[in-house]
Amino acid sequence: MHGQKRSEYKSRLLNPDTASKLATKAQQWNTLSHELLSQRHRLFRPPDAADGNNPPSPKLLLNLTEKMLSVNPDPSHLWNIRREMLLNLKEKGTSKFDLDPELTLTSHCLQRNPKSYATWFHRKWSISCYICQDDLGEEQQTTVATALQSELDLCAQFLMMDERNFHCWNYRRFVVAMLGSSGGLIRHNSEKDDNDTNFTSTSSCSYTGAWSSWAHLLENDQTTQYVVMGAQIAPNSLQCQVDNPKEANPPIKTHLKELIVREWDFTTSKIQDNFSNGSAFHYRSKLIPLMLETRLAGSENSANDSNKLVIMWDEIILMAREEWEDTLLNAVFTEPDDQTPWWYHRFIVSWARPPAELKDQLGDNYMHLVEKYESLLLDMADSLRELLEVEKENDVEHTSERDESKGVKCKWAYLGLHLVLLTLIKIGSSDDSFLREEAQECLDELIKIDPCRIERYKMLSCEVSK
Repeated sequence: MHGQKRSEYKSRLLNPDTASKLATKAQQWNTLSHELLSQRHRLFRPPDAADGNNPPSPKLLLNLTEKMLSVNPDPSHLWNIRREMLLNLKEKGTSKFDLDPELTLTSHCLQRNPKSYATWFHRKWSISCYICQDDLGEEQQTTVATALQSELDLCAQFLMMDERNFHCWNYRRFVVAMLGSSGGLIRHNSEKDDNDTNFTSTSSCSYTGAWSSWAHLLENDQTTQYVVMGAQIAPNSLQCQVDNPKEANPPIKTHLKELIVREWDFTTSKIQDNFSNGSAFHYRSKLIPLMLETRLAGSENSANDSNKLVIMWDEIILMAREEWEDTLLNAVFTEPDDQTPWWYHRFIVSWARPPAELKDQLGDNYMHLVEKYESLLLDMADSLRELLEVEKENDVEHTSERDESKGVKCKWAYLGLHLVLLTLIKIGSSDDSFLREEAQECLDELIKIDPCRIERYKMLSCEVSK
């Protein structure tokens, strides 16, 4: 466990009272495990075998798995048996799939271990299996939407306890996918208007956690930058028709936009709370193309294809500047030795760069975009130079005998500045010789700061000298 010394943990096990209690618990666990496996064997025994005509009820096995998982939620085979029993009851038609017991059980298990892979997966599977039922009425669909909203609140609570719990971040993306697939936010059929361009009907809705089944509804013709967020549940594991049209509740564009904006604001708050939150930055990198679409909506209807591309790339560069000035600058000046915001900085520099393939298509407008992008990079470079000066001064004040280039906090700033300078060189910025010289100086300093990666910096030097 985090923050616990192994010696302290082992010393408790040497205590006779503790060892005796653990031995008793192990014996009880083995007894339950043996009973569970034997009952499962009886359940699937051929009818002509002994006791084959008197199999146990799947509900008995559900009770056994609940007892064991409440104690230890990590064994995957217990969750597998539980899902097997739930599907068995569903196939026989003796019982509809009941979501509440599964949510209650997984909630209890996650309180014991918030990072249990198997528990989070079972919660996803349970929600997917319930939504995929063909006999859900409008009232039940509204109930599902309400439950999904509650799941987002649950994620927020878990992330308050551990803001970097990537299991919970992954589950949050799954819940957002389910909300997107089922219409985004709670609404009524009376909202549908045949003349409303914000209403979009789909031929199929996927409930596997993939974003591809609904994110495309935010597309603005050819301006879309595709988001890849794959399925988290295998369709055949649900034993239902996953691609089943839900005509009673197709997605509405305005609701999907509200959903994306809300998630964007959530990542903003989490990043402001802790600049080291890599999961929040990663999620933000997936949301930013969709945020772009929400900002472009309605601004391109009368524009031709060429103007649409110019409008889109203008907005991309503007969003990149906002990310740099509003989020990244605070992060890198507050924690310059934390690599998390520097990763996002690298992403933003790459994402906002206008592709060379558009040069012939856009003509003079392409050069206009490059100039705006170059202006952003030059502002980044000036800020990073200022950061390096500040860090060098701090190093001199605290360790007067150490060379200023040895400041560990300077490493990521030098890498960030080198990236910006190299990008300026690649887009054909003026003062090429000065940029190359400064980029090489960054690498020379990095070799002093981080000699373990000297070969990497030598390789980057070759790229600068091309």
